[in-house]
Amino acid sequence: MKHEQTATDILKLVGGEKNIESVTHCATRLRFNLKDESIANNEALKNVQGIVGVASSGGQYQVIIGNEVNNVYKALAQLGNFTSKNDAPAVKKGKVSTVLDTISGIFTPILPAMIGCAMIKAVLLILKTFDLVDLDGQFNTIMTFVGDAAYYFLPMLLAWSAAVKLKANVGFALTIAGILLHPSFSALMSAGEPVTFFGLPVTQATYSSSVIPIILAVWILSYVERFAEKYSPSVIKSILKPLVVILVMAPLTLIILGPLGAIAGNYLASAVSYVNTHAGWLVSGIIGGAFPFLILTGMHYSLGPVVLTAYAQTKTDGIVGPGMLVHNIAQGAAALAVALRTKNKAFKQVAYSTSVTALLGISEPALFGVNLRLKKPLIAVVIGGIVGGIYVGLFGVARSALGIAGLATLPAFITDNPWNLIHAAIGLVIGFVVTFLMTLILGFEDVPEDGEDQRTPANSSSTNRVPIVSVSEHVLTAPMTGRVLELSTIKDEAFATGAMGKGIAIEPTVGKLVSPADGIISAVFPTFHAIGISSNNGAEILVHIGMNTVKLKGEHFKVHVQEGDEVKAGDLLIEFDTDAIAAKGYDLTTPIIVTNSDDFTDVIGIDKPSITIGEKLIKII
Repeated sequence: MKHEQTATDILKLVGGEKNIESVTHCATRLRFNLKDESIANNEALKNVQGIVGVASSGGQYQVIIGNEVNNVYKALAQLGNFTSKNDAPAVKKGKVSTVLDTISGIFTPILPAMIGCAMIKAVLLILKTFDLVDLDGQFNTIMTFVGDAAYYFLPMLLAWSAAVKLKANVGFALTIAGILLHPSFSALMSAGEPVTFFGLPVTQATYSSSVIPIILAVWILSYVERFAEKYSPSVIKSILKPLVVILVMAPLTLIILGPLGAIAGNYLASAVSYVNTHAGWLVSGIIGGAFPFLILTGMHYSLGPVVLTAYAQTKTDGIVGPGMLVHNIAQGAAALAVALRTKNKAFKQVAYSTSVTALLGISEPALFGVNLRLKKPLIAVVIGGIVGGIYVGLFGVARSALGIAGLATLPAFITDNPWNLIHAAIGLVIGFVVTFLMTLILGFEDVPEDGEDQRTPANSSSTNRVPIVSVSEHVLTAPMTGRVLELSTIKDEAFATGAMGKGIAIEPTVGKLVSPADGIISAVFPTFHAIGISSNNGAEILVHIGMNTVKLKGEHFKVHVQEGDEVKAGDLLIEFDTDAIAAKGYDLTTPIIVTNSDDFTDVIGIDKPSITIGEKLIKII
């Protein structure tokens, strides 16, 4: 994979630097916060070499890459500054999406450290199991605290990542975490005597390995810091602001926020313990079957507080880990069955390689590259995940080291219970066999040798078709009536600079959008203000009605097609109320873009002041 080229393509297809608020990455995917997700070209991104899929959930736009994600992220970081705040307004997210995005964004950056320490503990477990280490020796002592470091000092790691996510000062956040973990404070808490600060009682609590207290503290810190920044006199701001922040946050954290977070953590721990005791088998079955959909939305990292709470309480995870193990093995089993059955030689290699990766614990390439693409194997994965998950749940399987779950990390299921590893192994075998057989039984529609997906287009109604002139296969007709504008003159830089591709814009006078070409509807955005068409001549077309109209959330738009529908040039796609939209202050200028312009010699727009639906608009050479 050429990481630089992949990064360049990604940057262009998500709408350029101006459309990016921030970007980070986890083990397999780039995670963007975009200002307008409708600008991103999903279909074109899926065709970029090295990308296995895209997903959008919880306020994040995710590009799934696999094991090479770190290299692509580094190449992307060289192309622009994505952490600074741009002037253009971001699309407002819902409260639930904001919370999920925040949780996921806080946990994602610290996962490598947690996985590394978990693997240290897994190695030590193997050495202890086979009596290869002196339990009283210094090697065992050092390996133990190395493996525990990321978990004991978890508040420090969370303080850093939460500060970055919540736009607080990292130094302040780490200082607050240091206060909670300071040996002198820990000694006061363990002395068993009442502790007061400013005459107020400090609740007894232990903050090592805790999650909620520090996240809550950094959240409040972000507001205190802004307050101190705003009201500190400029002449003494450099010394007054830090003093105010620490002087306010230290007692606030020790007296209120820390205990409040600890209480919330205790309730969460009690809930986890209750579920694990009374319905562990059901939870593991649900996790095993539902994990593909958690991955599809990228919200599997939102389970972090639950996993870490369980781990802090019992030093094991019997909630998520066992079900995730079975799921990853099931993904590998389905991909392997596909590899054995497919007649497409190139796809066979993809299925084999992603199968191995999934069996080792990284399931996204198999999910997005094979099983989701063929659909029926994904059904087999869900069935196998449920059956295997119920088995490991019934026998109380748990893991003693966190991280990815697969054959490579199976030693993480070595616990004080000698049968734990055996039942984990039996559960993954059950998940593998059930999924493999169900994939063969259900079958799948094979990928043709030319590599193109087979589709069964929905019937397109001809009752809403506008009569148009006869045109050649390399001409796009006007999808709306109105004034013609050069792309470079519109207000949105992502379109005006050509970052999204070449094309033209129309300022509509009639609230109707029709198809500019024969083809397939490749995307209908949830807010109905934009639509993608894959034309039969190979052009990928994006029509974006108005500027920032995503904020209308579908109001004043009526869509007549859905993704996968076959359309003809002139078919009615969307109706919209021009007067109502304009009355709310939105610019209705509509770019018509050929997003894969680089695949052609040139894309030339018509040179005339106005146009009517169905007239020649763009010539593709």
